[in-house]
Amino acid sequence: MAATDVVCGMQIDEEQAEASGLTSEYGGQTYYFCSPGCKQTFDQNPEAYAAEQSGI
Repeated sequence: MAATDVVCGMQIDEEQAEASGLTSEYGGQTYYFCSPGCKQTFDQNPEAYAAEQSGI
């Protein structure tokens, strides 16, 4: 299944991200990332990206 990296907007495969350890949990939702850099950026300030995705 495809997901969008909320940091850079890239379309990524959820299974591949999970297998690579490129996921984070926040607010009861799983976020998927294209790279360790995007995951680290999200993990440092998840509220900013979670709010952006939900349209808040």
